[in-house]
Amino acid sequence: MSIQRIMVSVATCFACCMSAAQAGGLSSQLILSSAWCSFTYNKISGYSSTLRVRFNPNGTYRYGGRNEGQSSNIYGSVASQKDGAGGGNWRVENGELFLSEGGPFRHVPTQFKRDSSGLPIIIGDGKEYAACN
Repeated sequence: MSIQRIMVSVATCFACCMSAAQAGGLSSQLILSSAWCSFTYNKISGYSSTLRVRFNPNGTYRYGGRNEGQSSNIYGSVASQKDGAGGGNWRVENGELFLSEGGPFRHVPTQFKRDSSGLPIIIGDGKEYAACN
């Protein structure tokens, strides 16, 4: 799982108050305001995935995640768990996010919306990220 796929979700703007998904509008202040977390669960397969990304003021970021699940059949059960981590450099230009994991910077298209409480939700690659500790 590459950080580019994961972080297609990391953008929003606190100053905007939109209910529909909007592109761009990223600010460094928002990125630095919190760690960003995603959780997905497939109720059919029983597998889940968590991811946490932290952006640092020095232009670096780190991420870590876990995929886990369990499946059963007439022969028994199998449980699995996989952890992953990585990081690189980040920057914001004209409201757009750019990431690098040791190579050239790559533009990461982003969208955002607000949840029912007005908090920002960052969307990308079919995943939603919310501010977390």
